[in-house]
Amino acid sequence: MVLAFDSKDYIRRKVYQTQDLITKEPITIKDTLYYSPLGVGVTFSDHNAFKEVCLKRVAELAESFQIPDKRIMYDSTSLKELLTPEKALPFCDQLITKLKRYIESLCFTYVVMPPQEHPIVTVGGNKCPAYDIKSAEFVRCLGPMFTHIAAWSYFGVPRAHVKEMQLDNFHSKETQAWSDLLRQTTPKIFPHGDECNPYIMIADIIAYLTDVKLYIQHKGLRRENLREIWESYGFQVESHFLDYDVCGKYKWNSEQMIDTTQYIAHPVIFLLADSLELLQPTSTPLDKKQENKTTQEGQNLDALPKSMKKILEEAKFRKLVRKMDPWYAVTAYAYSKGGSALLFDYYVDNKKVREGDTMVYVGPKSKEMARGFNDIFDVEVLSAKEVRKKINQLKGKSETR
Repeated sequence: MVLAFDSKDYIRRKVYQTQDLITKEPITIKDTLYYSPLGVGVTFSDHNAFKEVCLKRVAELAESFQIPDKRIMYDSTSLKELLTPEKALPFCDQLITKLKRYIESLCFTYVVMPPQEHPIVTVGGNKCPAYDIKSAEFVRCLGPMFTHIAAWSYFGVPRAHVKEMQLDNFHSKETQAWSDLLRQTTPKIFPHGDECNPYIMIADIIAYLTDVKLYIQHKGLRRENLREIWESYGFQVESHFLDYDVCGKYKWNSEQMIDTTQYIAHPVIFLLADSLELLQPTSTPLDKKQENKTTQEGQNLDALPKSMKKILEEAKFRKLVRKMDPWYAVTAYAYSKGGSALLFDYYVDNKKVREGDTMVYVGPKSKEMARGFNDIFDVEVLSAKEVRKKINQLKGKSETR
C-alpha cells in the first residue's frame, strides 16, 4: 500500500469595491473570511497498476484539452495557468474519474481555531524563548508546514502497516508532530513531488478539486461535506480537524528548522543553470529596459535593500525555470528513476547530493560545478540535451531536431 500526502491553502474571501479616499478611484478589497491549510492523504490500492496507467491517462487528456506544453504530468497550479481555471476543473475531474479504481481512500486534515475563542497561541520554548503569536497568523504560518502535519494526523487512529508514505516537500520549524510521525514510519520526501511523482500529483489534484467542489456547491470545510462531495466516486473518506486543544503537537516548539535531508527520495535529479537565456535558447533574450522590475505587491526591486532584492530575484528565477523545457526533462527523468527533482542551489543543496544522483547542467559554470561533484561522489553528469535524448529513448522515440 502506498500513501501520498500533499496540502494546499483553503481560503474563502469577501470581495467588494470601494473608493479611494484621496483619488476617488474605485479599488477592489479582498477580505479573508476563513483560512485553513488543507492536507490530503491518498491511499492507492494497486499502486503498481496505477503508476503504469496514470501517465497514459494524463497524456490522453493533455491531447484532448490541446495543451501545447507537453509534460509527463501536471500539477493543479500549472493546469490553471495552461488551461484557465474553467478548463482545469474538468481536466482534473476526468483524470480522477479515469483513475478512481486504483484509489482506495482519502484522508483530509484541516485546522479549526476561531480567533475570537483563541486569540493567541504560544510557540517556541525549546532551546529558545516562548512567545505569543496571533492565532490567525499562526494558522497562516502552518501552510508551508502542513504536509507533515497531515501525515502525522493520519496516525491519530490505529492503522494497518503502511508500506510506503510519500510526502511532498515542506518547510517547517521543529514540531512534536514530526517527531511522532518518525516513530510511526519513515517517510519519503519528494521535492516538487506533484511534478515528478504520480501519487503526490493525484493528492495535489484532489486537494484542488476538493477546494473547488466545496466552493461551487456553497459548502463549508466540514466532515460531512467532504464525505458528500466525494461520495459518488466510491472512495472511503475520513476527515480530521485540528483544534486548539491539540496544537501543542503541531505548533513549532523551536526556531530550528526540520532537517529533511535524510528522508529525501533518491536519486535526486539536480538542475544546475547559469542563466534563463541558456535554459530557453529559442526565446527572445530579456530586454533589460522592459524586464519586470517589480514584486507581486508592486514594489520596485531596485528600491529594496540589497539582501531582500537578491532573495526576490532568486525566487523569481526559480519560478521561471520551472516553466522551461529543461525542467520538464529533469522531472520526467526523476519519474523514470523513481526519485525527485531539485533546482540546485549550492548553499542549500550541496549536502543533499548522494551516490547515484544526477547533475544536469546548462552552461559552462554549471558544467564545471557538476563535474566537481563527480570528483567527490559517483554521480551521473548530463547536459540538458542529453537528458532530453534519454527521455525520448524511454518513450521509444528518437529525438527530432
